[in-house]
Amino acid sequence: MLLSACSKSSSPDRSKPGTQRGAVLIMALLIVSVVAGLAVKFTADYQLGLAKAESRWLGAQTRNHLLAAESITKFVLAEDQDPAVDYYEEGWGVTQDIQLDGVWVTVAITDAQSYIDLNSLGEGVDQDKAISDPSRYSVAQRRFIRLLQTFEEQLPLNPSEAAAVLEAIVDWMDSDNTPSGFGGAEADYYVGLETEYQPANQAFSSVDELRLVRHVSEDLMQLIRPYLVVMPTQGQGQQGQQMNVNTMPRRLLRTINGANDLTPLDQAQVEMLLQDKAQQGFYQNVDTFRGSQGWQSLGVTPETSNLGVTTSHFMLEAEATINEQRRAMRSILRRNNDKVEMIQRKDIYEITRFPQTAAPANSQSATTQPN
Repeated sequence: MLLSACSKSSSPDRSKPGTQRGAVLIMALLIVSVVAGLAVKFTADYQLGLAKAESRWLGAQTRNHLLAAESITKFVLAEDQDPAVDYYEEGWGVTQDIQLDGVWVTVAITDAQSYIDLNSLGEGVDQDKAISDPSRYSVAQRRFIRLLQTFEEQLPLNPSEAAAVLEAIVDWMDSDNTPSGFGGAEADYYVGLETEYQPANQAFSSVDELRLVRHVSEDLMQLIRPYLVVMPTQGQGQQGQQMNVNTMPRRLLRTINGANDLTPLDQAQVEMLLQDKAQQGFYQNVDTFRGSQGWQSLGVTPETSNLGVTTSHFMLEAEATINEQRRAMRSILRRNNDKVEMIQRKDIYEITRFPQTAAPANSQSATTQPN
């Protein structure tokens, strides 16, 4: 009985007012903590929602400005008064910065047929001929081999090294499993890499795909990328659209040489050729280009297969900036008579193509863009 009484007397008396006030205080603190935590979460969610909504709104605005630039480009190209010959000095080849109500838009329109089409390189090489024999390759392949040798200061390559890159590109596109020479690479090579993958065995879908091909280092990719294009209308093994000699950058003019020479022209030789063109501003036809005094002075009969003076495919690169929202887009536009349609549209990181006049380097009409 005594123990029982002591036990009862030692237990806290929860009915006392002080004990109840302590419990209430703890409950109040817990409630305040929960409410504060919820308030912080709801505030963060609200701010995040506002940021997302603002980003979507600005993104939609920049996208609309890019589409508007595309529509204006279609109109400009459709208004070309002389579709029998195309050159940048006609007025459609521009790089233009526009500011309108706080929106910055940069537009660059170039000739998509002034670049080498990657998918024109897919024709198989003649395995029975030596790697140094120009007749082993197609016209487009010879031009590509010469292009790779034009970066003498940044990344010098000899004809054999350039041919090895070409062989790997051919194997990337063909459907067989036989390497095209010592530089070629089929599935056995790519599955043996640290990060293994399979070759496409089909036409290129983008220029960036070239990064996956054997021998194409990042340094080489950065150098040649501005001079390549993937035409959406061309397939594997096709020669592609004619390249326009009136709009080709100087570096690509260096790739035009005699059929029996795998090396490019040098800069001085190209400037000599452009002296003839400077008088009229453009070549009226390929015969005029082939018969120019510059070629006669060089003693070279240029390989003019797949060259032309007209263009049906144009490239638009546009960039729009609103506040901190920036978007860029590349479109390939095809012109057929007075009708211009978009046949390819992709998001890009930045504008990389700029129109280049073909005037001599000392001419006031020459652009300051890299050649």
